[in-house]
Amino acid sequence: MLASLATPDNAAAIAALRDLLSDLPRSASIAICAHTRPDGDAIGSVAALSSALSAAGFSPTPLLADNATVPRAYQWMPETSAFSAASQIDTSTIFDLFIALDTPDIARLSHAGAVCRAARTQVLIDHHPQRSPYTQLSITATDAAATGQLIWEILPELGLSYSAEIATAAYVALLSDTGQFAFSNTDDQALSDGAEMVKAGADPAHIALRLFAEKPLEALELDSLILSRIRLANGGAVVTSWYSHNDLKDLGVSSDWTENLIDLIRVVAGTQVAVLLVEGAQGGRVSLRSSGTFDVSKIAARFGGGGHRAASGITWPDKDASAEEILATLLPLMPMGEPAIKGGAPEMTDRTGGAAGE
Repeated sequence: MLASLATPDNAAAIAALRDLLSDLPRSASIAICAHTRPDGDAIGSVAALSSALSAAGFSPTPLLADNATVPRAYQWMPETSAFSAASQIDTSTIFDLFIALDTPDIARLSHAGAVCRAARTQVLIDHHPQRSPYTQLSITATDAAATGQLIWEILPELGLSYSAEIATAAYVALLSDTGQFAFSNTDDQALSDGAEMVKAGADPAHIALRLFAEKPLEALELDSLILSRIRLANGGAVVTSWYSHNDLKDLGVSSDWTENLIDLIRVVAGTQVAVLLVEGAQGGRVSLRSSGTFDVSKIAARFGGGGHRAASGITWPDKDASAEEILATLLPLMPMGEPAIKGGAPEMTDRTGGAAGE
């Protein structure tokens, strides 16, 4: 079991949630939602908990924080057909219970933030350090590799049962957030829990195929574009690349296929940090990855972002900042901090020759 679950605060919160679920009538309204721009951990966590509550006789409402659909990479999961956009919830609706997953900051709930605030009871289950508490109960385990892993471990404590469907959803979450069990958060407990999920019915080969081995041609063209824009900075300690929303339009690529793009560049030998910049009409976003001891979460926090030591992200506070300006601000804070870029400064222009993000 995750060591953090034995702490007094988590033990008390788990007991309180167990009692709450025991006392709630099966007709109670329960909403479950993870963060905006959901990844595999977000989708898998919501699917796993929704399935567990459904098996217990509840009728939960799994929500998407964005006004969008489930990313195509996860639409093969049967539970995702029940997901709905939080923006479609009537503003007068008050849920008996709102469970936020994988979302340490209520701002990352986007449209679902108002639904959360209006609920009679709010609960957070997360593996990120919580920034500003926004729920009445909080189960936080920063030693969990994924929120889906955390959910898997606490289900029996909540009086909820396992099934093959739940195991599959939890495995999707765990496989996604460990980078196919390759990231530094892959410890013995993650592997042990993954094995238990497989014993319960998760099919590793099938899940890996659906998540990582099926892409449309246009998504591969985006991969190629990002690779063509690789630059080394800070004496080779930092690798960078970028793309814009205009690139997605030009290539006909859905944003569904933009998850984990930073993994394309983080493999460059000798680098300590990878930076992927995304330019769009609503401002810039930054993905950060560390391959060693450097803590990218400290940089992310400095600009209002968040995440983990080895993987963090930022929605850039200055929406008018260009990719060059963002990079010029970040590079001095990174290993071998110097703004010079090997091969010259990256030219942040889109495929049509205009400025990226126009």
